[in-house]
Amino acid sequence: MKKRMVIMIAAVLAFIAIIGFYKYSKIRTAMAQGANFQPPPETVTSIVAKQEVWDTTLNAIGSVVAVQGVTVSADLPGVVEQIAFDSGRHVRKGDLLVRLDAKQERAQLAAAEAQRDLSRVELERARGMLEGKIIAQAVYDSVAAQQKQA
Repeated sequence: MKKRMVIMIAAVLAFIAIIGFYKYSKIRTAMAQGANFQPPPETVTSIVAKQEVWDTTLNAIGSVVAVQGVTVSADLPGVVEQIAFDSGRHVRKGDLLVRLDAKQERAQLAAAEAQRDLSRVELERARGMLEGKIIAQAVYDSVAAQQKQA
């Protein structure tokens, strides 16, 4: 039995040695071929140059956003009467951009000025009446307060 075991171990070692030598020789052959390996030549194409006309514009779909911009809004609502600038042009601080329709405000201002003038006349009249002791001091004070308010 010992003899059989020794023969089997010897056979296995011989088999491993044969396979190892076979692989070693394959690797050595591959390395020798790798040292002599030259890559294939590069493929190069050529063309004759000629002048062509290209379009100066390119049609595309997209969106554009300004680098610098401003949002203009009014403090009060109203109807725009005049736009005093051209789109895309530079403006400076204090330039008139948009004029709102101010007819109603002008009418209110005229009414307020008329009320102020009337209250001034009434105050002068009341002062003369107070000096003539025609009206009471309380009435004069009331007219004076209305003139200050106007």
